[in-house]
Amino acid sequence: MRHKGFTLIELLVVIAIIAILAAILFPVFAQAKEAAKKSAEVSNIKQLNLAAVMYSADNDDTFPLAWWNDGAGTGQIWHFVIWPYTRNYDIFKTPQGKPNPVTNAVWDIVWSYGSIPVAMHKNIPYYTVGNWPITRALGVVGYRMDGVFGFATAGPHAAWGTGWWGRWPGDVVQAPSKSQSALRDVANQALIFSAGEPMGDFTTFGPGIELGVCVAGRSTYNPGSNSLAGITPRWNGGPRSCSGWREAGGGGSASIPDSYAAKIREGQAVIGFADGHVSSMGAPKAYEGAPCDADPTVQCMVRFQVN
Repeated sequence: MRHKGFTLIELLVVIAIIAILAAILFPVFAQAKEAAKKSAEVSNIKQLNLAAVMYSADNDDTFPLAWWNDGAGTGQIWHFVIWPYTRNYDIFKTPQGKPNPVTNAVWDIVWSYGSIPVAMHKNIPYYTVGNWPITRALGVVGYRMDGVFGFATAGPHAAWGTGWWGRWPGDVVQAPSKSQSALRDVANQALIFSAGEPMGDFTTFGPGIELGVCVAGRSTYNPGSNSLAGITPRWNGGPRSCSGWREAGGGGSASIPDSYAAKIREGQAVIGFADGHVSSMGAPKAYEGAPCDADPTVQCMVRFQVN
C-alpha cells in the first residue's frame, strides 16, 4: 500500500503558516515578559517605599538620610538604612538588569533605584533645572525642584562627602531629611524611583547641572558614568542610560542632538511616593510643574516639591 506524502506546495504552506503565527505571537510573548518585569519593579519600589515610611514612623516622622559617614571612613547609603525593614536584597535590583557596567561589588546592590537628596546639601534652597537638550525636551528649564532624603558627613572625610571630586563650594555637610508631616503634598512627593544611581546623580555634579546630565569620561566605579540624572524611563521605549547619546570620541550633555534628546519623553518610569503608593508615568508627567507658592512667576515641580 502506498502512502501519499506532502507535496512541496503543501510543505511551503505549512511553513508559511508557522512563520505567520510566530510573527504574531513572538511580540505578544515579549510584551507579556516586559509586563511581568514591570510588575516586579512596581512591587520592588512599593516595598522600598513602605520600608522608608516605616523607618520614618520609628524616627520621629523623619525619612532616612541619603548618605552619611561617621568621619572615620565608614559610610552608609539609604538602601542599607532601610534594610532592616526589608531583609531582601532582591528588591533592590531592577528586573531590567544593570543600567551601567559597575565594577564595585557594593554598587551591585544599589544600582537600581534612587532618591534625590535635599538641595541643602549643596547649600542651596532648591535645585534649579539647567538648560540642556534633555531638559529642553522635557520643557523644564528653570523649574525648581527638591528631594526628601538628607545628607550628613563629619570629621576628616567630610571633604569627599559630596560629589566624586570633593565638596562643591559652600556645601553644607549636615542637611537633615524632611519629615512626612512637613511635606506640602505627601501623596504627590516622589520618594524612590527607577534610577541608574542611588541619588539620581544629584550629588555628583555642581548646582545647576543636576537634571538632564550625561557626562562622558566617568570611571566605571561610579554608576553615574552612564546614568541619566533623575528618573530613568526603563519602560515603553525611551533611553534607559546615557550610552549612545554622545558623539564618537566623547562629548557631554550639551552635545546631545535635540531630536534625540526628545526620546526621553517616550519612556516610563516607576515612582514611589512619600505616602507609600506607587505609580508608573512618563518623564513629562513626572517632572510636571505648577506656579511656585513663593513666586508664582516661576514653575516648581509638583512631584519634587520645594517647601
